[in-house]
Amino acid sequence: MVLSITNALIDYICNLTKDKKNYENVRDEVLIIKEESEKLRRKSLEAIDQDEKILKDILERYKKRKEAPERLEEISKKSAEFCLSVTENALNTLKLAKRISQIGNKMLSSDFKICIMYAYTSVQAGIENVKINIDSIEDAEFKKEMTMKYEEIIIQAKELYNL
Repeated sequence: MVLSITNALIDYICNLTKDKKNYENVRDEVLIIKEESEKLRRKSLEAIDQDEKILKDILERYKKRKEAPERLEEISKKSAEFCLSVTENALNTLKLAKRISQIGNKMLSSDFKICIMYAYTSVQAGIENVKINIDSIEDAEFKKEMTMKYEEIIIQAKELYNL
């Protein structure tokens, strides 16, 4: 939800930048950012429904974990991968927020900061969701791979999060 709001705010900033005379030289890039933020907003809204479905599957399989433990492992992996993809979307949103803060309408500086904070928080929340999912997974190779991926995202997010 926060991620969709963040992308809507990026879109708002783009709309208040793209047609301003002082920003003609960055108009094309602003339009690209706007298009990307719209895609990410749609993805984040779709993720809400996907998350609900995955959670229902986890709860259902958890009840039957003694009869079919492999099915719980399977849905836990699926959930971890889903959470990682949401986290990657949050990182991409953070990249857009950072870039629009550099080229966007300077009258919106507080909005830039809010976008960056929301996006960074969304990355952190996503990482926590990945961690909680991989905790219950026994496949060591899968856990290692997921950990490496989220650690790289953390590094990138920290580099971008500089108010």
